[in-house]
Amino acid sequence: MEVIWTQEAERQLLVLAEYYRQSAGSVTASGIIQRILDAVACLADSPHVGQYLVRRGQAYRAVMVPAYGRVIYRIVGNKVVIVAVWDCRRDSSDSFKGA
Repeated sequence: MEVIWTQEAERQLLVLAEYYRQSAGSVTASGIIQRILDAVACLADSPHVGQYLVRRGQAYRAVMVPAYGRVIYRIVGNKVVIVAVWDCRRDSSDSFKGA
């Protein structure tokens, strides 16, 4: 399947990268972002691996990136649409709004 990112998800990834670059350094930030990108790459081959989000019915799924958060996505036809990168430092009520 093709993986595409929403603008909001891309923005969230950049914000996360900048946060870790400033707080932990470029090497650590690069490693964290690579782990997230690796998790997303796996979705192209195994899009059903993520668990359904309870309050979102069966429209949204999430895969964990241990210690950093979750990647929230939808399967639309033959595409995996990344709608959010949920940072574990945020309150879950603050996560993606109606994506």
